[in-house]
Amino acid sequence: MSKKIIEIVEEYIDSLGADGYEKGKSWKGYDVYVPQYARYSCVGYPYVVLVKGEEVRLSTEKESIEYLSYSETEAAKEKNTDRLKIEQTENL
Repeated sequence: MSKKIIEIVEEYIDSLGADGYEKGKSWKGYDVYVPQYARYSCVGYPYVVLVKGEEVRLSTEKESIEYLSYSETEAAKEKNTDRLKIEQTENL
């Protein structure tokens, strides 16, 4: 990712009042950057920064909810996969 795009991502993150960000799961062809907060923060919609090529933008309210649902579903799938691996190893 170019320095210019990183700077734009960081500007969006700052505009959300976040302390930093982490790269989330790719979604609908976008690289996703998720704001991180040092302490509990109730800021409204769970906005993320979306990057596709040279396009950098903040998610819409609808996209925010869709991405939250997607990322939570993917995390649950990974957790279940890890649990199955552990169970299979224990049964050997």
